[in-house]
Amino acid sequence: MYSKGIAFLFFSCIACVSVFSQSPVKYRVYFKNKANQQFDPHTYFDAKAIERRARQGLSLFDSTDFPVNPSYLNEVERRVETLKMHSRWLNAAVVMATPEQMAAVSNLPFVSAVEQASGVLCLPASRDDESLPPLKKAEEMQRQIERMGASDLQTQGLHGKGVRIAIFDVGFSGADKHPAFVHLFQNQQIKGTRDFVKKRDYVYEGGWHGTAVWSCIAGKNPEGRWLGLAMDAEFLLARTELERSEPFAEEEYWVAAAEWADKNGADIINSSLGYTENRYFPEQMNGKTAFISRGANMAARKGILVVNAAGNEGSGDWGIIGAPADADSVLAVGGVEPCCDYHIEFSSFGPTADKRLKPNVAAQGRTLSAKSSGFSTVDGTSFASPLMAGFAACMWQKYPALKNMELFRLLEKSGHLYPYFDYAHGYGIPHPSRFNSEAPPEPTFNLVKDTAAAHYTVVINPSHFDSSATEFSQLLYVSEVDSRNHLIAYRVVDVSTTEPYVFKYSPFNPISRLRLHYKGYTFEQAIP
Repeated sequence: MYSKGIAFLFFSCIACVSVFSQSPVKYRVYFKNKANQQFDPHTYFDAKAIERRARQGLSLFDSTDFPVNPSYLNEVERRVETLKMHSRWLNAAVVMATPEQMAAVSNLPFVSAVEQASGVLCLPASRDDESLPPLKKAEEMQRQIERMGASDLQTQGLHGKGVRIAIFDVGFSGADKHPAFVHLFQNQQIKGTRDFVKKRDYVYEGGWHGTAVWSCIAGKNPEGRWLGLAMDAEFLLARTELERSEPFAEEEYWVAAAEWADKNGADIINSSLGYTENRYFPEQMNGKTAFISRGANMAARKGILVVNAAGNEGSGDWGIIGAPADADSVLAVGGVEPCCDYHIEFSSFGPTADKRLKPNVAAQGRTLSAKSSGFSTVDGTSFASPLMAGFAACMWQKYPALKNMELFRLLEKSGHLYPYFDYAHGYGIPHPSRFNSEAPPEPTFNLVKDTAAAHYTVVINPSHFDSSATEFSQLLYVSEVDSRNHLIAYRVVDVSTTEPYVFKYSPFNPISRLRLHYKGYTFEQAIP
């Protein structure tokens, strides 16, 4: 259905080297409880974190926020080579140890489980395109936010004010001196920074990727035109990635950063990162296996909206979404072409291994973004994700009483395809005009069944057909659905004429329903 080509990955791997080492190796140690731990939320949390919990009816005394028992950590540390980090949320420690040492640790009465971590190193790949002329770049920049209702948001004064967004990335090289972010520094909108790789607060190095991502939320070009939608939001910037390799430590950094972001009052986490074939098998993309996915789901339990790029594996051998986009409480964002609402070839496909819908929504997968210096067009769901995070911040500004998962569902419902979905586009591109709206759509086509010939005919309503439209601007989405609402097959048809479209079916196949969408109207037909 979709053409195959070269995949340009946000942090996928073009060169990988397995790390074979003698002992010690890395393990995760999980504890049974947090016995005798004291916790004062009012001294631990930023006021914004307490405000978020109060607003969403969450307890300030959730045991997952309590510290890990220090005596447990001390006992483990005495028996291993190195204790590298520990997680309150997962009640776990990460250590370097020999198998013999871990055998002793696993026998400790307060240890519930141990597991060995991956030892794969790989090099990241990315792409940017300097070839577009300035006018073309300006046009692409306007599309990336206008398709998500920038004009409507501006009219309503919605720019993410009062919403705090944490960004996890490889680094933010040059961002502290870049003209795209001057307004954010002048207005003191950066509320915290942390480099979890080097264990310090300075984050303005490491790579341009985070700089580009940040610009797709709140940056502007030298002419003062916006690159993102949430220019009034507050920000927490975290470096969780190594630019030239992806050891397992990056998942640990991500979880540590999520706990830090929660503590410091983040409402939204944007993560344009992911882990796939060099660490996991496809059947492990179930939202429960990967360390990072478990951490992401825990962040959602704290009332944070976690927005994550679906991944850029769509035209590669892996093909599907990675972790933590596989987590059930993570809003996974796929990419579409700048020209239209059609899946961009590298964007990863769903569903999850356990057949849940992914991606959930979509945004433009090619954007104009800031780099370490200057601006460039860049490809990747890495940049669709921050566009979505910015849109979400604007909607949370308008509806501050929403809980995070209520916002999650309304973002899905505001997608241009909803209630239609497929595993390439999710529910489509959200727009403020569809957010929290129950207006019934006008029918744009008719579906005629011919039982004798075992086919359906789609007849486009001529009043909804534009004969002057360009290629891929009038798309008919068709999916075949089983009794569990899982998609068996789906396709996208470029409607270039009002001639009827015929879809054959077999009465002996497992298809339960045929679902179609064209220009805002979705129709379902049961198949006997």
